[in-house]
Amino acid sequence: MSTYTELKGLKVKYLAANPDPGTSGDVWYDSAADALKAFVGRAAWSAGASMTLSKAYRHGAGTQTAGLAAGGSPAVATTEEYNGSGWASGGDLGTGRYQGIGCGTQTAALVAGGYHSPEPTNAADLTETYDGTSWTEVADLNQRRYGISGGGTSTAAVYARATSPGSSLLDVCEEWDGSSWTEVNSTNTARMDTGFAGTQTAGMIIGGQNVSSPPTIFGEVELYDGTNWTEGPDLNTDRSQMGSSGTQTAAIAFAGREPALSDKTESFDGTSWSEGPDLGTARRQLGGAQAAPSTKTLAIGGKAGSPQAVSAVTEEFNNSFEVVTAGAWASGTNLPSVVYRNAAFGTLTAGASVGGSVNTPGAQPSTTTTNEYDGTTWTEGGDLNLARRLLAACGPQTAAVAFGGSHGSDDANRSDDTEEYNGSSWTETGNLPAAVAAGAGAGVQTAAFHAGGITATANTNVTSEYDGSSWTAGGALNTTRRATQGSGTLTAGLVVGGETAPDTQLTSSEEYDGSSWTSGNSCIQKFGSGAVAGTQTASMKFAGREPNNLTSSENYDGTNWSTNPNMAAGRHYGGGTGVQTSAFLAGGDGTSLVNTTEEFTGETATDTASTIDFD
Repeated sequence: MSTYTELKGLKVKYLAANPDPGTSGDVWYDSAADALKAFVGRAAWSAGASMTLSKAYRHGAGTQTAGLAAGGSPAVATTEEYNGSGWASGGDLGTGRYQGIGCGTQTAALVAGGYHSPEPTNAADLTETYDGTSWTEVADLNQRRYGISGGGTSTAAVYARATSPGSSLLDVCEEWDGSSWTEVNSTNTARMDTGFAGTQTAGMIIGGQNVSSPPTIFGEVELYDGTNWTEGPDLNTDRSQMGSSGTQTAAIAFAGREPALSDKTESFDGTSWSEGPDLGTARRQLGGAQAAPSTKTLAIGGKAGSPQAVSAVTEEFNNSFEVVTAGAWASGTNLPSVVYRNAAFGTLTAGASVGGSVNTPGAQPSTTTTNEYDGTTWTEGGDLNLARRLLAACGPQTAAVAFGGSHGSDDANRSDDTEEYNGSSWTETGNLPAAVAAGAGAGVQTAAFHAGGITATANTNVTSEYDGSSWTAGGALNTTRRATQGSGTLTAGLVVGGETAPDTQLTSSEEYDGSSWTSGNSCIQKFGSGAVAGTQTASMKFAGREPNNLTSSENYDGTNWSTNPNMAAGRHYGGGTGVQTSAFLAGGDGTSLVNTTEEFTGETATDTASTIDFD
């Protein structure tokens, strides 16, 4: 007897909106659009946050949201970890090197072979494993070599193809069992700088080149079953020095050398290669997230441009029904007038800039002006009662508090004034315990803190706490600092960077629990006179100087600092506010004083349905 499905076909869901959560391949009838729809994968590369170092031939491991890049050319031992939005420092390799094999995950990785100096005679036989914190040297390869490729895990890996210290091509392969390397069957063609995808028992080597000058570049692919190598389908474009990831039946190969720099992407379905979207930056000698699937991977570093130079560029590949828009800084609407040493409070779509200087040092008239921002337009709000600069401010647009700063013609004229804002006017309230400027402030109008700064004569580590009417003493900072910035709340606060003296910036951060400060991890780049937005466990620092004007921004997750997309223009002493994924910086001092605004929007992923057209 025939079943209902055989007679009537499969049922299609009747929905008024997209399924949530959705799954690739979902099909439904959209009653609002009067159309049959489906979630169909779309492939695209998007910009990720740059690495802290510009390097080629990095040993890549991990996935798109938990990636690893170890070593690199010129030979370094540095390791960086990727969390899906930015790069943070990891433990250093025992021996700096490049052009070896990298595989495994962020918390269980392996690096073997490679150069440990620019000369081929200094190829390494060293193997190291990573536990997410530190590298440990384990058993050596049977022979020193570089230009090798391979993959698998930290306990079951294979490497294939290599160049010996004498620059002779080798077709020798070895397998790793977690404790030692064993020579196994050779590949069919000797070559170097190949890509690799898959595992120890189901792997593949892709493309490559020989050692002639100029080299012959290959498109051949070989498949490995754990015992033998057999010929597989060739790439559409011959390439070497590429990035790759995935499995033997679902692989991706991208960028490389043709011999010109390549931006091409090809995907493998186990039978044939097909062209995919181009990368944003053509490059070679790049790394990939070796453990990542072919639908969601990373392209890391490499050599790019003309003339070719090592790069810190990261790109993310996604093949899904989600459209991923990378986080980025973009131009906002200019302030009505030039200002710097101003403070900011609120959010990107309901924020404000208050106070600041309107001229260069030596002629320092301060302003009382408040300008409110809705994400599109600046509108003048109520004036401060005391004109000042180098002040701190916090809270939402309609319930803010501003405190401290400098006033008059001399920066040494510090202020202890505190004023509260109700969205239209400022009202004086209880003074700070001492006159201070260039300190950090965060919290809300009824529960805020002020930390650090400079008095009329010296830097301070004093913290003061505000309850909505008066200030009381809090716990002292561990490091005396000025030109620092804060975020978070009175009971979960953060200060980062600052300076101990002119042009002596800090990387240290401290966390506050409402009574005492505890040292947090250092940020990547020295930082003073910049801005911080967010919470104690999800903050972003941006702009500032070290001593040059910075375009960089970094994210903090409560433990580590990681890279974030750069701003368009470097500057310091601007007013910045918001949260980690949505913030703005207004005004500041770059190569000159400015009234420009830059806005940050974090990465977004939007489910996008395709309409099924029967015409």
